[in-house]
Amino acid sequence: MPDQRDFSSRPRRRPARPLDLALLSGGVLALLYSGYVAGDAWSGLRRGEARVEEALGESAATEARVRELEARRGTAQTAAYQALLTAEAPPPRVLASLVELMPGDVRLEAVNFSYANPLALQIDVSARSASSYDLFLDRLQRSPHFADVLSGEENRDGELRTSIQMTYRAP
Repeated sequence: MPDQRDFSSRPRRRPARPLDLALLSGGVLALLYSGYVAGDAWSGLRRGEARVEEALGESAATEARVRELEARRGTAQTAAYQALLTAEAPPPRVLASLVELMPGDVRLEAVNFSYANPLALQIDVSARSASSYDLFLDRLQRSPHFADVLSGEENRDGELRTSIQMTYRAP
């Protein structure tokens, strides 16, 4: 049969060329690799979540142990510790340290001592002007005798009244 030609209307599929096969295999390899990476990341996430849960469990157990030990601490030990703190930081010395830092128009309204570890103070103050109060607060924060200074809610209209919480460090 000499030179047979196909004149059908259906298009013929051409055979796959080596470049097409190489691109197809590269795409399949990329798909397989991305599946592997996603699976590895998913398992890493699960391992991380398991470690976090384990750490949270250990933290909760430690907190429970600390609460148990604190509850066991006897009242005699607490009283002895309070007596020691009172000897190291008697109220007149603490008040003198406070008064040294106060500008002339700032007044102490109330002082509450909490002899724990460390000695905690809560003071109620009033000041004629906000600038005097700000100066007092700045001096408190810079003082080597007081730490963890936290100012309460302030009303700066007219005379300023607020409370301040802090800890005292004996010299």
